[in-house]
This record gives sequence, C-alpha cells and structure tokens, in this order.
Amino acid sequence: MIRSTTAAFGLLVLAAASARAQVPTPKTDDIGPKLIGAWEGPYQSDQAPPGALRLVIGKEADVWKVTLQVQADQPVDAADVRDFKVESGQISWSQDIMGMECKSQATLENGTLKGGTECSQGGAVAITATFVLLKK
Repeated sequence: MIRSTTAAFGLLVLAAASARAQVPTPKTDDIGPKLIGAWEGPYQSDQAPPGALRLVIGKEADVWKVTLQVQADQPVDAADVRDFKVESGQISWSQDIMGMECKSQATLENGTLKGGTECSQGGAVAITATFVLLKK
C-alpha cells in the first residue's frame, strides 16, 4: 500500500510540474509600440565608406510596414525590408542592398536603436557595419 501511495504522489508531483511548465510567461517589455516612427543615425564599417541610415517603422493592424534607406556619398539601391521581427526585446530584418543579402539586428536601449548588419554575397560575408539610430 505504501508503494502505490508513493507512486501516486510522485505522479501527482510530476503532473503538477508539467502543468506549471505549460503556463505562458507574460511579456515583461513589449517594445513594439516604442519602435513606431522614423529612426536616423550613422553607420560605421571597415569595408564601406561612412554614411547614415533612415529606418521608418510603422504598423497597420498586425502587419509591420518598414523601409530602410542607406544614405552615402554614392547612390545606394536597396530593396524592400523583409522578415521584420520583434522578439524578446530584439528586432531583426533582411534587405537586399547592391546585390548583397543584408541581415540586421538591433536592440532598443534608452531610446536608441543599437545594432549591426552583415551583408553577404555568394555565401561570403562582404560587409559588416554597426549603427546607432535615434528617433526623429
């Protein structure tokens, strides 16, 4: 009898732990609304001349509307921003710039977007850059 009571208690504890693990964790910092607006600032790269970025973030219903312009000495053709995501306090997106696939990540720190970009061409990293953007 003790054996079956101990086994039943053990199963009850396991069931309680399993149920507790399935409770969704509340979001502590939803940065999405803080991102909406125009962000501007410089980027720095060892492989490219200095310049600036203008990132405009909007949202209609549940769809992000994002544009990114690269401002440099020479005109830079850039495709639309795609795969824009806000997850765990970090934002990320992809964009094709001058025949390269560029992937960016940034975090919002004290009202400033700080991040980096890595552009690849033919599977090899061609350009890396860091940026600091302020809301305008």
